[in-house]
Amino acid sequence: MKSFVLVCAAAALSSLAGASGAQPAVPPAANASHATSLAEALTLARTTNYSAAEKALAAVSGADRPEALVSLGRALFEQGRFADATKAVVQAKAVGGGDQRLIALALQAEILAAQGKIDEAIKLLQPEKGDAGRGGRHVRLLLGDLLIRSGRRSDAEPVLLEFANEYGGDQIASSDSEGLAMVGRAMHLLRHAKDANSAYNESERAERGRIDTLLFRAELYLDKYDPGHAEEVLTEALKVAPHRADAMVLLARVKLEQAYDFEAAEKLVDGALVVNPRHAGAFAVRAAIALRDANLGAANTAIDAGLAVDPNGLELLSERAAARFLAGDKAGFEAAKRDVFSRNKEYAAFYGIVGEYAEWEHRYEDVIALMKEAVLVDPKDEKAWAQLGLWQTRAGDEQEGVASLEQWWKIDHFNVRAFNTLNNLYLKWIPRDYESKTDGVFAIRYPKAERPVLERYVPDMLGEAWGRMKAHYTFAPTTPVHVEIYESRDHFSVRTSGLPSIGIQGVCFGHVVAAMSPGSEPFNWGNVLWHELAHVFAIQLSKNHVPRWFTEGLSEYETMIRRPEWQRELDPELYLAMKKRTLPGAIEMNRAFTHAEGELDMTIAYYAASQMLAFTAEQFGFSGITRALALWGEGKGTGATIKEAFGVLPEAYDERFRAWEMARLARYDGQYMFDLKPKSVDDARAAVIGTPTSGAAHVALALALLHAHQTDEAAKEIDEALRIDPTNVDAHYLAARSGASRKDVGAQEKHLRAIKVAGGDGYAVQMGLAEVARARNDPAGQRVALEAAYRFDPTQVEPQKELLKLAKAAHRESEVVSALRAITSLDQHDRAAYRELLEDLVASGSWSEARRVGESAIYVDVQSESIHKAYARALSALGEHKAAVFELESALLCESAPPEQIVLRALLAQERAAAMGE
Repeated sequence: MKSFVLVCAAAALSSLAGASGAQPAVPPAANASHATSLAEALTLARTTNYSAAEKALAAVSGADRPEALVSLGRALFEQGRFADATKAVVQAKAVGGGDQRLIALALQAEILAAQGKIDEAIKLLQPEKGDAGRGGRHVRLLLGDLLIRSGRRSDAEPVLLEFANEYGGDQIASSDSEGLAMVGRAMHLLRHAKDANSAYNESERAERGRIDTLLFRAELYLDKYDPGHAEEVLTEALKVAPHRADAMVLLARVKLEQAYDFEAAEKLVDGALVVNPRHAGAFAVRAAIALRDANLGAANTAIDAGLAVDPNGLELLSERAAARFLAGDKAGFEAAKRDVFSRNKEYAAFYGIVGEYAEWEHRYEDVIALMKEAVLVDPKDEKAWAQLGLWQTRAGDEQEGVASLEQWWKIDHFNVRAFNTLNNLYLKWIPRDYESKTDGVFAIRYPKAERPVLERYVPDMLGEAWGRMKAHYTFAPTTPVHVEIYESRDHFSVRTSGLPSIGIQGVCFGHVVAAMSPGSEPFNWGNVLWHELAHVFAIQLSKNHVPRWFTEGLSEYETMIRRPEWQRELDPELYLAMKKRTLPGAIEMNRAFTHAEGELDMTIAYYAASQMLAFTAEQFGFSGITRALALWGEGKGTGATIKEAFGVLPEAYDERFRAWEMARLARYDGQYMFDLKPKSVDDARAAVIGTPTSGAAHVALALALLHAHQTDEAAKEIDEALRIDPTNVDAHYLAARSGASRKDVGAQEKHLRAIKVAGGDGYAVQMGLAEVARARNDPAGQRVALEAAYRFDPTQVEPQKELLKLAKAAHRESEVVSALRAITSLDQHDRAAYRELLEDLVASGSWSEARRVGESAIYVDVQSESIHKAYARALSALGEHKAAVFELESALLCESAPPEQIVLRALLAQERAAAMGE
């Protein structure tokens, strides 16, 4: 006899991972006119070959007809053809008996539920809930699900617990993949994740690639914040059933959960709605994307479309409430909330859904208030307890947060974010590796190993930033502000997301700033902390209503005006975006962040926002910026805020910014800039077939082939593009780049010269010519090309890095220093360049410049003994002996060899003596 222990044991991220194995090849689809056997017809339906499946299933006769009709009803239902599906299942009930009649009945109820007719569906199922066998299980599983959806969990539990009894009594065989999957689903609905996962493992051992098992499993993974495994099983499902709308919608949810990949999610939703135009879940995902974009009009359109299908859709109704919440419509929000709870008084997920969008808009205190209501509605909702605890810790209330996470732990051990935060961060890493100190308005958490040095610099820098920002915002945030510095990416990532790796270095939660430590990896820690502290002012002054683009741009602008070297350098990318008008205007600028296709697009979004704020400050003054934040805090929308704070309509603001920016970037006018993005090889090849005489189409195919590492095929396409149009500069550029990979220096130079002849000289061409000269061992020619490239674009650091190598090789010391100056002004994270420049300046006695560089270098490499020593020597030479003492004391706290420590102590003694005379 088998049994489930209905408790959960502690598990790591991989604990929910299922058995792995290769998916068998899908059998070829049968010709519909001959596919009269049930097995062939079911295969067509399973693989979502719907058109052929419908004909084949309709053709099945005899004893197999009831099962064929049920499968036909399922296929029609999966396409949103509810009336046709109902006709098929009603017919199946009429001609079938036993299990098939009950399975048809359950499907009929599922069709009703998809249209919001929950009570009608429950009424249909209730009389049959005691039936045994496969058909009875179909009835009970759906009935339990619908009872929970209608707020009757206590009624659902005995219905669903019957699955545990059947499993324990060996009424479900180890070969019954469907029965085991249903056991897993029942256990998931009963909130027993470990048992659900075990049943899914058994189901997959019995039958690999069963679609419903994979979909059930994906929902479990998503529910437990494990999108990676969810993506694996959904990818497997879509290989078998490429047109299954349910799988596409679930994968769209995964894309949002995993990486906020809005473009991929939108494509999946669009694909799902082509198959099933009445998929309410697809409309819910579309609304979720629009809500994150702050596009409330599009969100409401999607919500209305979904509710037209399922008027009882609790997720859609909750999204409607979220839209009212984000719009500042308190009455509308409360009415929408009452509507949800009139349908399901236990639906604590409502608060999580609204809280998700409140979090997106920086409304962190609101998130906590919402999640407190959630646990009152359903004290056993482990997800609500986890969310409450996570957000309490992020708001700085770690004691209450840990208490809430402990409540989660009593109920569930499988939420990966909560597990990492409670068990790893708060019970292990923080007590072992960190210590805290209050310093003025800041409560600072330091890594123990780095604290001796960091506490000498971090509080002073934060204090300076606080004073400056308090003055020009004429506002002071709530104190204390918590600043937490983490010594490893894992520690920082778990603190900020609950997951072990995110690719950023700082985060602000309104009252709490978290950042990586200087010892974790090379980056400018001063820039990061200054940037994140600026968010504290913008978020609190706007009462958490500032749009993302504005607060990110403002934080970037704050760092730019503090230290010019702290700004990003992405002028070429911004110029191209402005020229093509792909950058959204102020009203929709959030989309530049939410729809970024990769890290580069995200970086461009940050840079563009910083330039929008630089423009705003120049044109409307900092008082206009402060006024805008206050207006958002009053609940004004972005359009009204721009008009009132800056005195112009949003359209005029956008056009004025465009003119300002294009004037600043005018140096790129006339330069050749390669600006093609690779398509898929199939799409690019189709374009060539459609327009075979288009040189541009052949260039696009060549680029796609190069990205697919098909260099020989790419070369043929480049040659064809140049045969059609010998002046095609993009073809010449691709030829030059691919020529470099073939070491054909002559061909590379020929194509670059052709671009120049066509009037397309510029940074890219000169950098290519520099490569040619280097390959020919022609340092003079290389130097000329590099200097030309730098003149074309003085914001790019690569020419200076190459010039530095040439200067060193030729022992031209003045040029070495010149190149280092340029590099440190353009690359704020280059520790080696800062160290070398500072030491060279000290060696040459350039004391004033060395002092300026030393001050900047501290923010790049505060743990470097040599930086502190060189900086101290400059300070000493300028008579600033107390400051020199401070730097030498810092140097002694850094790691260094014993002989160097002797030198440092001797220098320190000299400086202390000199300082006494100051």
